[in-house]
Amino acid sequence: MTDQQPESRQPNTFWAEGRRRGVFRVGGLYVAGAFVVLQLGEIVLPAFNAPDWALQTLVVFVFLGLPVALAFSWVYDLSPEGLKRTRSLVPVGGRSLVPGLALLGVTALSAGLGAWWFSRSAMGAPDTGTETPSSSPATFASDDPAAPITAIAVLPLAHFAEGDDLFARQLHDEIITRLSELTSLRVVSRTSVERYRTTDMLLPEIAAELRVQAIVTGSVAMTGESDSVRISIQLLHAPSDTHMESLSWQREMRDILRLQTEIAVEIATLVQGELGAEVIEDVDRIAQVDPEAHRAFLRGQQELDRGTPEARQAALAWFDQAVEHDSEFAPARAWRAGARLLGLAVGDSIPAGMIARIQEDLLQAEELGGATDEVATAMVILEDHLGEGVEGALESLTPALRDAISEVRTSVEATDSIRRQYLLDATRFGRSLGPRSPLMVARRHVETERYDSAESVYRQILEDDPSVVPAWAGLEDLYLRQGDFAEAIGVREAWILATRGDTPASRAAVQQLRTAFAPEDPSTYWQWRHDYSADRQARGERVSEVELAMVAVGMGDAEAALDHLRAAVDRRDPALMTLRTSPVWDPLRDDSGFREIVQQARELWRGGRGQGRGPGREGERGPRRPGERGAEGRR
Repeated sequence: MTDQQPESRQPNTFWAEGRRRGVFRVGGLYVAGAFVVLQLGEIVLPAFNAPDWALQTLVVFVFLGLPVALAFSWVYDLSPEGLKRTRSLVPVGGRSLVPGLALLGVTALSAGLGAWWFSRSAMGAPDTGTETPSSSPATFASDDPAAPITAIAVLPLAHFAEGDDLFARQLHDEIITRLSELTSLRVVSRTSVERYRTTDMLLPEIAAELRVQAIVTGSVAMTGESDSVRISIQLLHAPSDTHMESLSWQREMRDILRLQTEIAVEIATLVQGELGAEVIEDVDRIAQVDPEAHRAFLRGQQELDRGTPEARQAALAWFDQAVEHDSEFAPARAWRAGARLLGLAVGDSIPAGMIARIQEDLLQAEELGGATDEVATAMVILEDHLGEGVEGALESLTPALRDAISEVRTSVEATDSIRRQYLLDATRFGRSLGPRSPLMVARRHVETERYDSAESVYRQILEDDPSVVPAWAGLEDLYLRQGDFAEAIGVREAWILATRGDTPASRAAVQQLRTAFAPEDPSTYWQWRHDYSADRQARGERVSEVELAMVAVGMGDAEAALDHLRAAVDRRDPALMTLRTSPVWDPLRDDSGFREIVQQARELWRGGRGQGRGPGREGERGPRRPGERGAEGRR
């Protein structure tokens, strides 16, 4: 007889020994406990504003703790007398070391992986394979309140008034518009900030999303029938959540046009320290407006924004009321002409009476002053999109009116492309009334940071016609704004092959880009674009000076960028419009040379004309003085 147990009872397999030692029972209990711990962590950690890596660290260590628990349960057993080493049923001479060594290796490996991950992810920067350089267009520049402010956002104004918040919304839009005109700041569009009307996000979080240093908040207080309004504005350095300045105004409604510009001037002065003398003169040139005329005017704009034929008719009625209340309120006349213009179909014959009313309103608005852009935009639309119908309608007008219209049309025909693009794409009047070309729609989506919509439009354009270079350039710029160099490179490769053909030279250019670009150093992308542009110029191709300036900014060469932008001003390059809104130029915005260039570019797209209700043609008519009645009087 032998002392050995029967073969069926020998714990001579790994799984049998694991069951005897309770390893699988411990594993099941560990998994259940880990699930409870992770659920609690997901609830508790965000409540205490813990960073994202805290929950990630908890998940990783819970996962890596499983093999440690299993190894511990193999060696020790929990008994009523406490922890005891588990008794082995196999004689010492016949015991296998493989299971123990395997568990020891798994435990050591788990501990090592946990330590490596924590040192890379929780205690340092994540190793993503790509780094965003300080010169990236999507990089926020500085959290220092003393650093120059180059980008600003005006959040929707709080409404403390009876009735709807139409006036507060219009004032918000006007402040943004005026700030964009007065300074070389990058001002975030109204559409982009509208989503923060009701939000519990902190100011530093909003600033990080919008990539701005300063944020303007404020409120409007008035009663439904009041002729006075109180406006309070706060200027804050958002990344540090530091209060910079508080401002308040109490004015009569008839001064609201001047007040809107004064607010923008005050904010611009605070964040940049200086403004041109012509800006201050513009404030003094703005006349008063009848409060009822202004209310009716806002109602008309609101209706027109709805975009339906019924809304257009309602808008016309409101603009009629505005002109009745104040016959010298130029914007009301210009928008009334625009509302009528929307009712004219392209290519159809135009009734002489309708074109006469449109032209008369536009001529009077131009003579009164204060609606320069609206008049020019309407004339551009008439010339570009109504064709021969305009000529036929002019035949029935009086010689004097026909001569006056011809004078305005002559100036419109001389308008260059940069001025036309500004009128149709950058003014509220142009966006409301102008044609909706796909490229214009895509650019508008980019300006308002609706990147997914912009990408869809650009790709549809290129699907229909791959030779549309502005669509390729816009799509590439869209990804650069977001700091996504990988996607930008993909667009550039497809662009080369689509426009230059699948030739050996094209394939060589694509291969050169793939070889030159290093994900850990995005400046290599800009270096490739610099070399590629130089090759194009050597072949006699024209390269936009604005594109060369953008490349110089990406490479950190500010002086070269300014030189290219000055050349772009001399050439009246329409791409200068990007200076208004693109974050690509943020690293230059505190440079005096860049501000001078922006001012020169603004003169180009503004047509050298001032803002506000000012002198008429050739200085024949001065601004109307506060309280002065127009030729038809006040009603």
